[in-house]
Amino acid sequence: MGISEKSANTYLAGLALGTTSVQEIARKTGLKRPTVYLHIDELIQQGLFEIVPLNNKQYYRAVDPEVLEQRLKKNLSDLQSSMPELLASRANTMGKPQVTMLEGLEGVGRVYEEMKKANSWRVWSNLTSVYTPLHEIYLGLTEAVKENGIGVREIIADTKDAKRYSRFIARMCGPTYAAHVATVDGLANDTIVYGNVVALFRLHELNLFVVRIQDKTIADSMRALFDMAWKSARPFR
Repeated sequence: MGISEKSANTYLAGLALGTTSVQEIARKTGLKRPTVYLHIDELIQQGLFEIVPLNNKQYYRAVDPEVLEQRLKKNLSDLQSSMPELLASRANTMGKPQVTMLEGLEGVGRVYEEMKKANSWRVWSNLTSVYTPLHEIYLGLTEAVKENGIGVREIIADTKDAKRYSRFIARMCGPTYAAHVATVDGLANDTIVYGNVVALFRLHELNLFVVRIQDKTIADSMRALFDMAWKSARPFR
């Protein structure tokens, strides 16, 4: 939790005593009163203790232990969100591409959140009914495109579902979105290039995952391949 052992003991004493005084906490922990004051101040700063004014005197109370659980969950969530960037930083120092696989709706959603910070996307996709579980996430993406002016070029599969969904996306994204239709079969999943990242999605059935590759040379090569494919694909509105 990032607190000292004596602060942890002070917190445990506060839980046992309820609304209490520094004197009672000192008696239960065996710490001197000036020391208890220091640790109470630390716990208050950490949001684990609160001041309770009572009869013109100042008492203290430890917050509910569930706060600890919520805090740990938030810290874990923040760490998981930052993990691709942290791993990429390590990989950059080693001169190697950073490859990670993120699973499930949460993992896929984390990559989509990262995409919102990019200036442009190049997308190969097959927009079908498989997108139903992700529809709300896609609405958030379209809002980001419209608000941030993200340039999006998308090559879609030559299917009725893909064309219908692309029209919907175009209306939501606005003028920075453009689509072409692929002239060959084989687009079964999404591939998205943004910044120095290539994201390879598997979105069919219940087995959702994305392979995230961060490397400038790989991303540049995929952008070049996309630009060649864009020229051969048919414009679509």
